Amino acid sequence: MTQTISTPSSNPDPNSGTRHPAPWASLARHAIHRLRADLAERLTPSWDPALDPEDMDLPELLEAAPSPPGSAALDALNTSPAAQNVSPEEHDAIAEAGGDPAATASNGASQPRIRLPANKLFPLLRLAASIGSLEDRDAMLVPGAITVIEGIPGNLIDALKKLLPHVLPTGWSLAMSMGRLPRDKPYLLVLGPELMNGKISEHAGRGFAAELATAIDMRVPILILLPDVATAPEVLRHPPVQRRAFAPLSAEILITALRATHSATGRVDETAVRAALPDDAVLSDLEPLALGLAMRAPTAKAVAERIAALTAQAPRAAADGPWLEDIHGDSPALRAARQIVRDLRAWKTGEVGWQDLTRTLLLYGPPGTGKSWIARAMGNSAGFSVVSGTFGQWQAAGHLGDMLREMRRTFAEARSKAPTVLIIDEIDAVGSREDRDQHNRSYRTQVINAFLAEMDSIAREEGVIVVGTCNLPDLIDPAVMRPGRFDMKVALPLPDAEGLFSVFRHCLPDWRETDLRDLAARAVGCSAADVDAVIRQTRAMAREQKRALTLDDLRQVFRITHDPEIDSRVALHECGHAIACAALRLGPVRRIFLGRDGGGGTVFDADAKHGVLKDMQDRLVQLLAGRAAERLVLGDVSAGAGGSADSDLAHATMIATSIQTRFGLGAQGPVWTADPDTLLALDSDVLFLVRRELEAAEKRATEILTVHRSLLDEMAEALLASRDMDRAEAEDWLARVRHTAPDEVHDAHPAQQPQ
Repeated sequence: MTQTISTPSSNPDPNSGTRHPAPWASLARHAIHRLRADLAERLTPSWDPALDPEDMDLPELLEAAPSPPGSAALDALNTSPAAQNVSPEEHDAIAEAGGDPAATASNGASQPRIRLPANKLFPLLRLAASIGSLEDRDAMLVPGAITVIEGIPGNLIDALKKLLPHVLPTGWSLAMSMGRLPRDKPYLLVLGPELMNGKISEHAGRGFAAELATAIDMRVPILILLPDVATAPEVLRHPPVQRRAFAPLSAEILITALRATHSATGRVDETAVRAALPDDAVLSDLEPLALGLAMRAPTAKAVAERIAALTAQAPRAAADGPWLEDIHGDSPALRAARQIVRDLRAWKTGEVGWQDLTRTLLLYGPPGTGKSWIARAMGNSAGFSVVSGTFGQWQAAGHLGDMLREMRRTFAEARSKAPTVLIIDEIDAVGSREDRDQHNRSYRTQVINAFLAEMDSIAREEGVIVVGTCNLPDLIDPAVMRPGRFDMKVALPLPDAEGLFSVFRHCLPDWRETDLRDLAARAVGCSAADVDAVIRQTRAMAREQKRALTLDDLRQVFRITHDPEIDSRVALHECGHAIACAALRLGPVRRIFLGRDGGGGTVFDADAKHGVLKDMQDRLVQLLAGRAAERLVLGDVSAGAGGSADSDLAHATMIATSIQTRFGLGAQGPVWTADPDTLLALDSDVLFLVRRELEAAEKRATEILTVHRSLLDEMAEALLASRDMDRAEAEDWLARVRHTAPDEVHDAHPAQQPQ
């Protein structure tokens, strides 16, 4: 299986109290030795690196046996807290003066003779950490070996090519193109797409592919440096290719650098440095200019403190974001999110393998329902970093090449910060290749193909889960929606009272729970974004009046002003849906609510069905039971069942039409029609059959509700009072229905058989 290797870190040994050197420490020391020798030779050509005490930790070690870079003796000495170069008295005096006793040699020097520039040292150490140990480096140089280092910032590619000789064994050279291959010494062939202004042109992409095809036929070792705007070609995603992510800056890399730049002994006060440093996620975002500024501090501890000060101005957004534990409710979306987070925590502790996890989730629903909020909460609760991108942002970058570059950059960022939750908002903007609109068809196809390639690539690697959010999943290309790319697809309707309580509690953490629950009940029908916006606007109004926000301020905004007769009709309508759902055993009702806009909703989890004619006709009955309830109690029906493409009538008409024209279950027999909507509009026979199906379903719904008329009235009154029923409340009412629906109700509709 293709390997993805991320930066290993040094872990404390619980038995010894010391830290084990990072696996790449030996290669890093080798690289630092070569870099220092290169710089020293330019400054003083007579300098002999074999005699420089900077490369040894104690004179005694040098006298006993000069150890090569990467030796176990040096590793043990560097990690030993007992090793000292100065007397106890000098140690205390240096510490009191603000110096670093561990970095001070017996002659009083605390700085190396040759200072290594940060703009060379840090890319070199990140390169060494990406490759691994000396053994990993040697395996990379075996004839026929192919290694890919991906996710490299474009501005570092040229610098890494110049620094690569420092990680190679003595006597090895580099070949940077197929046209210049050494003949008299072993070499490593380095390939990669050429960048122009941070982009890869089509010409450069073709040139790289041609060189790669030629190089693969050779037996020389190949190293491919891929910038973060590029994706590894498909041929490089399979064994025996070794894939490595370019290592981000970490505490371990920084301390390794400080031993070389801020110490005359090869040691620094690691305990103080680690205590002062921010976590690796913050370090990985540190700008090179800020890092260079910090490195000007006189001691290693001062460097760490300066980095902490520079990063304290911009804390990570995830630290202040939502947490799943603080979001109340039991919606399918929350249940899915909680299950994924439990699995991610188990993966982090080694209890579950990555291949056994659900790694992709699509949340869809109306705007403002908190889809991105839940996705971000998943990252926080799982202890993952969060990276987000949108098709809108990517497309705003410019033409097709710019758009694809930004898309790939977002995926590369998610890989580099793994473990990560990658949130892709507005994913319905990806479009569909099945769209009949020919305008921009080529552009749309290339965008979809590139997105599919990124999704497939990230699915093969550990540490990144993808959460997509959208309003209209029907607009997404079927290839994007299939399992393997999005394994789970969960609707996220408007939040219930419990969900709104979570929003109020997050926005108003110091307020009393009883007040927040009162506001949540008043706000049913609002989205989470609506509530957040109202609180901000109301708070601004209070500030203008030079006072604090009060409960009455928000009560006035969230007051109920509907016509009670309209609300009564809506309550009957929604309870009709719920009773029919229970009578036909279609699945548990999770929520019934009245909205603030004069509408309402009934949410249920549909049980798996066989897809036979009776199953579809039962669903039609449930969809039309709202109309039937209005007609039964009030004597007429409103337009509330129709209107939008998401209405009861729209869904019912689609099912009834499909029975006749697509499913082979109607009077037309086993016939499939490509465009049933047009056929419905033009063929009066089809229209008649669809209408007959719908009218028969509404008649069945009326018969069910007639049997349960008293329940319908009482339940509607209760809903009118509470405006939001959760699953437990709905189950209490519907327990009176579940086993009392007469069998003859199922036979009231004359089954339509193919003629």
